[in-house]
Amino acid sequence: MNLVDALVLKNLKGVGDVTVTKLMDYACSNGISTLEDLAAAGSSNLPLSRPPDNLIQFINSGFFDDTRHEIQESLARWDQEGITTLHKYSPKYPIRLLELSDPPPFLFCKGNLDLLENSKAIAVVGTRNNTSKGKVITEKTVQAFHRFQFVIVSGLALGIDTIAHKSALECGAPTVAVLVDLAKVSPSQNKGLANEILNNGGLLVAENQPDTPTIAALFAKRDRIQAGLSTSTFAIETSKGGGTMHAVKAAGKLSRPVFVPDPIAARYSDLSEEAIQGTQYLIENGLARAYTSHSYESISNELQGVANRISNDQQESIN
Repeated sequence: MNLVDALVLKNLKGVGDVTVTKLMDYACSNGISTLEDLAAAGSSNLPLSRPPDNLIQFINSGFFDDTRHEIQESLARWDQEGITTLHKYSPKYPIRLLELSDPPPFLFCKGNLDLLENSKAIAVVGTRNNTSKGKVITEKTVQAFHRFQFVIVSGLALGIDTIAHKSALECGAPTVAVLVDLAKVSPSQNKGLANEILNNGGLLVAENQPDTPTIAALFAKRDRIQAGLSTSTFAIETSKGGGTMHAVKAAGKLSRPVFVPDPIAARYSDLSEEAIQGTQYLIENGLARAYTSHSYESISNELQGVANRISNDQQESIN
């Protein structure tokens, strides 16, 4: 289905990501490219167990142009703001996100779109309340993997995420920030950092269209995209209940490795520090592997294999 009509469906009341994804998949499988085609296929054939009433009414009405015009105006406005909109069947949509159980049906992007095609990326994430040791480990991890030509992905949050992005900028590594909304950069303290990322060939990505009302759940939801864009997730510091765990869980579901700093080798003076309770839990439960500065090269070689597999999958899908 074409982008405009897919967004028309997404903006209908009661049509969430799951519903619009099912409709887009149905359209792709049945050669449906427009709302008119969808209407001709019959609303009774929609792949939905309980389709929203207003969706059925809209499709049966046959009056689509007014709503289309509104979406086209939004797309033109976003384009003027430098925002490119993709849906999951767009050629530039990163195939590695399709391995998620719930890939975002849309991506709103600002900056260097070529980074979406680079599967050689790592997510470097962690707590907002980092320690000074965590700062140093983040910086060294980013610098090391930049030497192995990895893109650095993070979430622009305060703490470890901010350090990861800044470290990437300082050493010249390309970096991708996954946000909730491109129009309302959060936290506001990092608006300048977001602009720095753009000015240095980086990329901002969000699954929600600009000016989406911000709720806390959207921040947890976006964490899976950080893992999905990356060959591996490096959780530098986190408490057991920290938001970083959302990215860790997503990486686990993708069967992509998760790494955390070895707390002994890192010489944390206090192993009861809350900022590393989560990372120690992950090691103890086999959910992550501990790494040190001596591990960089072997991990890089391993992740090159993951990147190669993703690239091969992408090439096969194109062919």
